[in-house]
Amino acid sequence: MENKEKEKLKKTSDILLKGGKLLGGACPQCGGLLLLYQGRTVCVNCDNISEIAKIPIVSTVDIARRVENLVSKKIEEVARHLENEGDIKEQTHLAELLLKFMEILSKIQKTKQKSETKNDDKIID
Repeated sequence: MENKEKEKLKKTSDILLKGGKLLGGACPQCGGLLLLYQGRTVCVNCDNISEIAKIPIVSTVDIARRVENLVSKKIEEVARHLENEGDIKEQTHLAELLLKFMEILSKIQKTKQKSETKNDDKIID
């Protein structure tokens, strides 16, 4: 096997190890293997899998943290508007929005707790 082919095989296996999936079909252009990685379908022959293999994996915990920060900021923003609002209809709207943000925040925190519990279980095993 040539070095280029070995390198392509290594990069393909790296993508699979990072969570990529081997698709059942073949590339319509070259007949090569198709992979699904982070929502993108790629051909191991036609596409530059070197660049694809460099795409970082974003964990759900990282995403949850970012969303949690965003929702927390929105809660503060809505609370400030609610404090200064005189119109009852607008107060009702802002209160409902505040409740929605609080629900989202609660769900994120529960998800993070479940994730941390799973990680603790893995450490114990």
